Amino acid sequence: MQNSPPLPDKAGGASRKWRCLTMLSVLVIASWMAAPLACAERPWLSPNYRDHPLAGTVWTADFKPVTAQQLETAAAQANFVLLGEIHNNADHHRLQAQMIEALVRAGRRPAVVFEMIPASLQAGLDRHLQSSPADAAGLGKFLNWEERGWPDWAIYQPVAEAALAAKLPLRGGALDRDTSRAIGKSDPSQAKLILDLGLDQPVRPEAVAGLAREIEDGHCNMLPKSAVKPMIMVQRAVDAQLAKILLGATPKDGAVLIAGSGHARKDWAVPTFIKQKLPDASVISIAFFEVDPERPAAADYVDPIAGLGAPYDFIYFTPKADLVDRCAEMAEQMGKIRPKP
Repeated sequence: MQNSPPLPDKAGGASRKWRCLTMLSVLVIASWMAAPLACAERPWLSPNYRDHPLAGTVWTADFKPVTAQQLETAAAQANFVLLGEIHNNADHHRLQAQMIEALVRAGRRPAVVFEMIPASLQAGLDRHLQSSPADAAGLGKFLNWEERGWPDWAIYQPVAEAALAAKLPLRGGALDRDTSRAIGKSDPSQAKLILDLGLDQPVRPEAVAGLAREIEDGHCNMLPKSAVKPMIMVQRAVDAQLAKILLGATPKDGAVLIAGSGHARKDWAVPTFIKQKLPDASVISIAFFEVDPERPAAADYVDPIAGLGAPYDFIYFTPKADLVDRCAEMAEQMGKIRPKP
């Protein structure tokens, strides 16, 4: 059993494996080194591009392959483990659950914080779990999961099962929608919250520009320019809130974050707010990415911004959940014609 790393105080003190190896011959060794938990235990759930050379491999920030065991070891030594997902990919949630189980095997007892659960639901969640401590299946209904816009609870259920089986605390980390809207509108009623979350602190221009580009790209470059600045503020508020909940979750044993990969970025998202409060805290950010047939190399998926460092410590590649054209959907919803490439 591995001892939990102590959190610093505010002063900053102290026979399936081979089937998975479908890499081209030059990458066979790298694929073996990075043999994934998912392939080692059961087939992929996501149906698309399972034979992609990167599917099931794990890479460091400088694009060196590592094993799943090495990934687990690194995570077990960190105070905070951020597991950045694509929301509708069932493999991402299965791998998140397996990471939680690995941390427990290593002797860790972290809280599990969900981006998808508003902190305002925490009291009700606590009461529900007190009366039904193993009710992972029923949590989605209790939390109105799909009604609030998230993918089917069934694909998230393995995360809850892993946490509840180990009796780990579950925490809601998000701002409620009314608060987010008010922040986006610069409502004076949110002035105190903005100060409490540290949103008044200076931000590097490179980070602001990077976040703006991520928001624009994430909305298929269909947003009006006037919408980008408010969305930056809302995104930073969510990141700061998630960091606040992570920091307060289990002081002696840290926490795991279940969130979209954008919130796990070390160059401007949740980790930066953790470091504002606890400069010496150790944070491991793991992004789960879907493979793309037009991008055969790990370096094709990350574009670090000069001066800000790598956005993630590790990248874990999986098959793709669906082939829906999100930009076409968005164009239809917004009543716009999709821009030509």
